[in-house]
Amino acid sequence: MVRILVAEQSYLLRKGLIHILRQFPEAGEIEVLGSNLGIEEVLQHFNPDLLIINSNIATSTNEKPLADLIPEDCKVLHIINTVLPPNAPDNQLSIYDSKVNLTEKISLSLKSIDDRQSVDDSEELTPREKLILRHVALGKTNKEIASDLFISAHTVISHRKNITRKLDIKSVSGLTVYAILNGIIKMEDIS
Repeated sequence: MVRILVAEQSYLLRKGLIHILRQFPEAGEIEVLGSNLGIEEVLQHFNPDLLIINSNIATSTNEKPLADLIPEDCKVLHIINTVLPPNAPDNQLSIYDSKVNLTEKISLSLKSIDDRQSVDDSEELTPREKLILRHVALGKTNKEIASDLFISAHTVISHRKNITRKLDIKSVSGLTVYAILNGIIKMEDIS
């Protein structure tokens, strides 16, 4: 199931998008924001697979550029407040698009995410995910892992999400047991 975050100021547009999104079987949990307030926290904790965001919100984040806040594996659809040219990219939705056009663009995005998740679910952990798992099992925080591996905390969170989904283990203690049983860490490594 695809986790979706809709960030749109207009109540009417938000409700319309949610109505369209709920028609897709791939759509899972849907979170909604009416402004850029709290977007950093929602992106970090909700960790969406798909972000549908109005271009006005995307350009009005105060502290950090929005691109730095979006998880690495999150697909983004931009809501544009003008008519789009015929050759506009598929990741742009116009408030003037027809229902058919909106549905087609959203469908393509959801299917690509769903296909990617299906492939991810059937795979083993990647070497990078095993490295992240090793650090998690050793009791390090996301920030410590990010610092040690020279990556962002958001990337660490994305890796942890993938590890949790692939292994279907949600607790740190469960991940630690898995890491020990699969030779990712040794009992002596744990202090």
